[in-house]
Amino acid sequence: MINKNEKLLYTERGQQWLSQFSPEDIECAERLVASLTLVSHIEFERNLLLMLEGFLKDSDGSVALFSVREVDWDESFFDSSVFFDDGREKIDSLTRGSDHGSESRIANTIRNFCNRHPRKTLNHPTLDDMRKESCRTILFVDDFIGSGNRVWKYINSFWKERSIVSWHSLKYLKFNVIAYSGTESGITYVSDHKSEPEVKIFRDCPSIDQMPWLPAHKRAVRDLIREYGRYAHKRSSMWGGYRNTMGTMIFEHGCPNNVPAILWGSFNSNEAWKPLFPERAVGADESSAFPPEIVRDDPVSLLIDVGQRKLASAIPQLHKSYEGELMLLLLALLAKGQRKISTLSYATGLSQANCSALIERCIKFGLITISKRLTKQGLMELNAARKSGVVKPFSLEIGTDNHYPVSLRETSYG
Repeated sequence: MINKNEKLLYTERGQQWLSQFSPEDIECAERLVASLTLVSHIEFERNLLLMLEGFLKDSDGSVALFSVREVDWDESFFDSSVFFDDGREKIDSLTRGSDHGSESRIANTIRNFCNRHPRKTLNHPTLDDMRKESCRTILFVDDFIGSGNRVWKYINSFWKERSIVSWHSLKYLKFNVIAYSGTESGITYVSDHKSEPEVKIFRDCPSIDQMPWLPAHKRAVRDLIREYGRYAHKRSSMWGGYRNTMGTMIFEHGCPNNVPAILWGSFNSNEAWKPLFPERAVGADESSAFPPEIVRDDPVSLLIDVGQRKLASAIPQLHKSYEGELMLLLLALLAKGQRKISTLSYATGLSQANCSALIERCIKFGLITISKRLTKQGLMELNAARKSGVVKPFSLEIGTDNHYPVSLRETSYG
């Protein structure tokens, strides 16, 4: 039944992980793994660079880039990160020691990016560097915003510097955050910092509760996470991941701790739990399962999961374009009350920007309202697809950005 991410379960570690579940829970465990969004090194770095390029193009003045890392609550970034080399003041982009996580990969990306744009970017500059180059923007870069705690504390460590606060209050300096992905709650938490940072992500991260599934399937997966979580982590508050987020995104460079603990946790009990990503690391065999680009589930399976069985049975006969299939899938999800961008982005496999563009096309065609509810025309399209699979093409004006040629056809009425 489950085919997405099946390579993960074919590895030796995947087979060991799956063997820990009772026979009646195997299908549910497979569903959990199938729900994961696997982000490869290529996918991550390519799209993070695209975001940086787009940001720089729209920016005025010099941009100072910093890789987000762990800091203490009472720590001032410039007091704790400055060191001297040949008498020159410099900034440590990483924490001291050898145990570096995603910040090492991001710091390397920032360095390469700044080398390509030396006139407009500053790589982890000192305050003097920012002053000399008339820096107008501080850009914090991260891979994932989970609870938002780490990014908030990092931003706050800059806010402890009086010069930074002064430049910001004079509207001379602004704060921005770019991350590959993040949760709604985490992004909101970071955005509420007194420095008023603008947060942008490339791809939404849906939680288990935001999966395009029937309620019964969500309950079953939540029960599985709780039932087996006790073997994976001694703290019940971590069974669903940090702050019970139940995230579903895994990076090839590491597994976030907001993912359910049965995927990464382990502690000694009567029988030690064998996680799929021990110590939140991705092994060589599991790494081979990460696709170069994000892939989505088969549309037929997605439609069945969301309760659109008639439409799912009509999909093979529709002979639509890829874009038309996406639009039909979007309408089907909206018809079942699935309106969160994170859910729609996951189901379609689109980035946040492209998913929003698809929604705008549906609004323009009169298929949905601004509040993402189906119009009479939208309902007619779905009913027509269920009945016959006959589609009438839509088109946009020549030169329209993010053009989605649609091959939805409608039956004749009247």
